[in-house]
Amino acid sequence: MAAVATQDVAVLLTCFNRRETTLRCLRALYQQELPPGVALRVVLTDDGSSDGTGDAVRSEFPAVTVLRGDGNQYWVGGTMMAWEAARPAAFYLWLNDDVKLRPGAIRKLIEVQAASGDPATIAVGATCDPDEGKTCTGGMERRGWYDVRVMEPTDQPQMCDSINGNIVLIPRVAEERIGALDMAYTHFFADGDYGIRARQHGIPVLLAPGHLGECKLNPIANSSFDAKLPLRQRWRRMLGPKGYRPPRQWWAFVRTHAPRPKTAYWLAPYVLFGLESITGGRMRLRRNVRRPMKVT
Repeated sequence: MAAVATQDVAVLLTCFNRRETTLRCLRALYQQELPPGVALRVVLTDDGSSDGTGDAVRSEFPAVTVLRGDGNQYWVGGTMMAWEAARPAAFYLWLNDDVKLRPGAIRKLIEVQAASGDPATIAVGATCDPDEGKTCTGGMERRGWYDVRVMEPTDQPQMCDSINGNIVLIPRVAEERIGALDMAYTHFFADGDYGIRARQHGIPVLLAPGHLGECKLNPIANSSFDAKLPLRQRWRRMLGPKGYRPPRQWWAFVRTHAPRPKTAYWLAPYVLFGLESITGGRMRLRRNVRRPMKVT
């Protein structure tokens, strides 16, 4: 590994079977105008794609380091594979492969981080729907245990309670204090957990001004939120590795972060989901309760 530059930014991505989406993300990334002295190194985990994503990336972007997963890494495992291969770097940029960065996005993240006055500050970028302009992901504000909301960016940096992992700039000094992503999670809770742990370590987490990227929210169709699916399929999707409540992972999150009684907080989403299913949707969970952290 080459010596660490003053502004060496390692971009970490993971992907699975969405070749054109991944290529679009990389094209926007390489079109970024960077501040003087900033150098990007891109590491991508191709988690067992069968659509030729890895080969397409190697062909169009030979500078990208492409790692091969076994199809079971998901976001957390794939990101950690890329992270370990990218060390050391002055900064690590989490970037979801379905995000199209807007011009100046990385420059703005670096400026927000530098202006904070704390070398450990984590800078987060908000994304919006490219058609509707509605904010999709970014910084998270917690108003209560089950009341967690995506923050609207303004023209000034804002302090966050936690994060979505779509666009996040993490300085090495922060990583050294927080540690890595928690491998207790596969996909859903890891970014929110990381943001909470950052705040617990006294590290500022700032949402950058404006929308720095564009992406679509995950579709409801064929998910656990799709009322058209049979109940058994909805439960299976909810409890699966990319679902919003895999029991062991939800317990790991509750055990670490919830107040007492922890068992009650762990059980609540399953009870509410069951009641909603029984009543045919008449008793609905609020959207932010059902999808409290990760949207990728």
